[in-house]
Amino acid sequence: MNITPIRETGDGRTGALKLDYNSICAMVGNPNVTDMDDEDKVIASWGFQDETGKKGFIWCYKYYGDVEECEYWSTDGDSELLTKLFGKNFEGDR
Repeated sequence: MNITPIRETGDGRTGALKLDYNSICAMVGNPNVTDMDDEDKVIASWGFQDETGKKGFIWCYKYYGDVEECEYWSTDGDSELLTKLFGKNFEGDR
């Protein structure tokens, strides 16, 4: 699967990801839209899409420690894409 960074953020939390920072970076690259989020609430965020145009968004919300120690992330975007990328570590809201 080919993942490309995009300069977009999600609209709101629709799922969760339990995974460490370095594993996320290995899958989708380094955080690329952190500057577009609220700096008082988000310390790292990603926007990305696959080759078919399905989009995914991940961000660390209200975590005030070292970003590399965060293991619980908010998500938005295409749940099929997030499931393909992260498997059982991703859970969409019901």
